[in-house]
Order: sequence, then C-alpha cells, then structure tokens
Amino acid sequence: MVAFGASWCHSGVMDLTPYVASLRDDLAAAAAVGDEATTRAGSSLAAALEPAVRLALMNALSDLAGEVSEKLGDRTVSLRLSGREVQVV
Repeated sequence: MVAFGASWCHSGVMDLTPYVASLRDDLAAAAAVGDEATTRAGSSLAAALEPAVRLALMNALSDLAGEVSEKLGDRTVSLRLSGREVQVV
C-alpha cells in the first residue's frame, strides 16, 4: 500500500471532501457579489455540481494512477472507492 504524508491522505485513503468543499465555497463567494437571487442561484448550483466535481476528481486520480503504474513497470497503482473516500493501493 502507498502511504502518503500529506494532510489530505491518511493510511492510503484520500478524502476528496476538502477539495469539493473548497470549490463549492469559491462558487458561492463568486455568486455573492451579485444580488440575493444570484447568491441563492450560486449556492444551489454549487450543491448540484458536488457529485459531478467528486466524479471528475476521481477520474483525474484514476488517470494519474494509470500514468504512475506505467512508469513503475512491474508494480501497479490502483484506486478503490470506499464511500466518499479514495483508497490508493
């Protein structure tokens, strides 16, 4: 198992929630510069996009694992999904 030292990963498990939350907050902040209706619309859009953003991040990680596996030669990096977390193996 691959062990990363970064704060976003513990015991080979990566929690995507901070990245999704950061994007949601950024979108809400951008919408907040408008009127009340724009702010509400931005918040609704951010919530609706959350599953798509999470999937896009998982796809990017999967592509990364494939590229790293190619460079390793005889070893393979793979991802396993466990709820909302991605386990790097």
